[in-house]
Amino acid sequence: MSITTTRLAAPLALAAALPLLTWCERPPEPAAPSAPTPPPTVVLDSTLNRAALLAALTEAGTALADGRTHDAALTGRTVSARLPFGCGGDTASNDERSGLPRLIRNADGSLTLTVTPEGLGGSPLVPATGEGGTDRWEAVEGFWIARPWSGLDACPAGATRPAPAREKTPAEGKTIVTRAEKDDDIAPPPAARPERSAGLAAVFETGGSRLGRRQGQAYVHVIRGEKDVAPTPAPGGYALRLEGRLTAFADGRAVHCVQQDAESRPVCIAALRLDRLAFEDGATGALLSEWRPR
Repeated sequence: MSITTTRLAAPLALAAALPLLTWCERPPEPAAPSAPTPPPTVVLDSTLNRAALLAALTEAGTALADGRTHDAALTGRTVSARLPFGCGGDTASNDERSGLPRLIRNADGSLTLTVTPEGLGGSPLVPATGEGGTDRWEAVEGFWIARPWSGLDACPAGATRPAPAREKTPAEGKTIVTRAEKDDDIAPPPAARPERSAGLAAVFETGGSRLGRRQGQAYVHVIRGEKDVAPTPAPGGYALRLEGRLTAFADGRAVHCVQQDAESRPVCIAALRLDRLAFEDGATGALLSEWRPR
């Protein structure tokens, strides 16, 4: 090949390669926008625990105080509320608190867990209609939620009192009362009356099943010691468990509230078809006893 032919072939080859080089250096086309990713499906648990129940009762009370209509869809929701009690130790047996669970020290040293429902039939808390209203229910039994400003379903930290410490001298073997026990012997100030502003109304229809019904009598569980030794209250207190399904009052709502005046806190209760009531260990949740009213 002549020099002239070689000089002509080189520019021609370079010109032929330019489109290919330009194509290789071209930035890639932007990808087509993909369809937006749908948000993850969130499955809400329909069961109301203590905190959720208190939130619903508070919302209804606030609506009443503000003059608004409260129309939350609660009818049919399941409830499993755990109500702690006995956090500060046992109480006197004559300390009657209807509708609130109690821990009582009996004369023989045994402990009693008990709750006596408060009869609410005919109460302003239970709305009636001109057609008889509450006649559809043979009984309405109230259970109040202590410390309704707290959503805790266990005793608050520091609320329980440990057993007093004792120690013996090696020589004499005599029991010495420690300073902590002496302090415990000082009579505590009288306890404030628990607030009754939020609760559950267990409703029983006229003509319904009476299996397991207590007819307004107290639910009782007795704890006895061993070998004539009085039992010690559980370190974490105890808990009352209420389970069932919300139903509607005569006005069609599951929650009903009343307010004495503009300066008073509204009192609200939710209508409940009570399926199960149980006493539990406050710390471990161990079942102590249970009833199934239906």
